Amino acid sequence: MDGTGTPYSGTSNNTMTIDSTKYTSYNISKVSFTSGVHISIAGGYMFNKHVGVDLSASFGMSNTQYIFNDNNVTIGGVPCNVQFVTKAINPIMLMPSLVLQSGGDVLNLYTRFGIAIPLKTYLQQDQLITNLPGTGTIETDDYVWKISNAFSLGITAAAGVQYKITDNIKVWGEASMLSLTVFAKESDMTEVTVNGQGGYLSQVPVAQQKIYYSSNFNSTTSDYFHQPTFSQPFSNVAFNVGFTYLFPRDVTNTKNSHGHHGYKKPALEDKINRF
Repeated sequence: MDGTGTPYSGTSNNTMTIDSTKYTSYNISKVSFTSGVHISIAGGYMFNKHVGVDLSASFGMSNTQYIFNDNNVTIGGVPCNVQFVTKAINPIMLMPSLVLQSGGDVLNLYTRFGIAIPLKTYLQQDQLITNLPGTGTIETDDYVWKISNAFSLGITAAAGVQYKITDNIKVWGEASMLSLTVFAKESDMTEVTVNGQGGYLSQVPVAQQKIYYSSNFNSTTSDYFHQPTFSQPFSNVAFNVGFTYLFPRDVTNTKNSHGHHGYKKPALEDKINRF
């Protein structure tokens, strides 16, 4: 929910009647702001054939947007429909992990476990307000907010299998898990449009273009622009496929029994880049 208690996803019916009493009912959907398509790039080093480390970066490329409709709401004395459209804008996670693997030559089973460091988790929320027919000329106002979050650590894990194509290239598939919740810190109004036309932000008082969220919220700051913080779910379960390239060991100088310089045959070093 947002700071006013409004659910991110679902529908609201303000005219539901039970025993002659009107209620507001909500149907809430599950939310994860990292749901969608991601690209991951990683580098790693194996200390031996079974134990290593991995540092990956995950980039959200196409994230799910969540829509909440609140219909027949009175705003400024005018009945309106309100729609909240919220999504993460290309979230970025850095994930250092410990790697354990079976060490098989052709087929290799592995697992990773580590921490998730969120580098970018801000959200964009469009608040669209449309007056109902019969209340004058139909107008849709879109208030665009950027919601930034406080820093928080998460955990990540994965299990998968690699298949060797050549001595340097392996393909892999895995199931991964990210557990991460961050909390809203600040919302900034970035744009206001009326019927699709921009340039209306300057008509909003500067003091009303920012909302602060706090875990120490109290009644002395109980106005719209100071609200209690709320959680932003970034957890997910994902299925990933990609390839690994193993860099050859550098050629090293040696001396033979006659004092001449020679070269050792290059050997594969388990130093990987994973995509």
